[in-house]
Amino acid sequence: MAIEEAKKEEVEPECQPEPPVAHEKEEEKAIVPVEPLAHEEKPVDDDTKALAIVEKSTEVCEEKPKEGSISRDDVLAKVAAEKKEALVKAWEESEKSKAENKAQQKISSIQAWENSKKAELEAVLKKIEEDLEIKKAKYVEKMKNKAVLIHKRAEEKRAATEAKCKEEILKTEEIAAKCRAIGEAPKKLLGWFKS
Repeated sequence: MAIEEAKKEEVEPECQPEPPVAHEKEEEKAIVPVEPLAHEEKPVDDDTKALAIVEKSTEVCEEKPKEGSISRDDVLAKVAAEKKEALVKAWEESEKSKAENKAQQKISSIQAWENSKKAELEAVLKKIEEDLEIKKAKYVEKMKNKAVLIHKRAEEKRAATEAKCKEEILKTEEIAAKCRAIGEAPKKLLGWFKS
């Protein structure tokens, strides 16, 4: 039993193991199974063989390099993790670009909708302006016709007033000629006393 404890003490390295470097050659360590000696008693538990580490070089305290399937599994796990990370990154970029494209399409459709609505409003405004121009032209025509009618009535009134004035002048001249011929004074001296 004391031998096994001594062997266990030898198994534990005194320094911290350094991580293995893949490209550097490490000194080999061998694990050798140790069988109990014939004069020693067998331990109570089922361990019939104990393992002892035999170092070929005692100068450097190094950990045994991972060999075979263990390092291959680690490499495969790293590759799988990198592959998953690349897939996640690609998916993320794809989803981002999909979202950006969708937003860009939505913005384009909103811009097209806005432009069509503005065009509709401009068409309505232009139609209203045309209608207003037509109405304005009609009103201008009406106003010109009314102005012509007013001018015509004014001319008629002027002509009537001038005709009446000429009649009164003629009448006055006739009365004055009669008064001169008779030698009498007119009966009505002032025109504002006429009734």
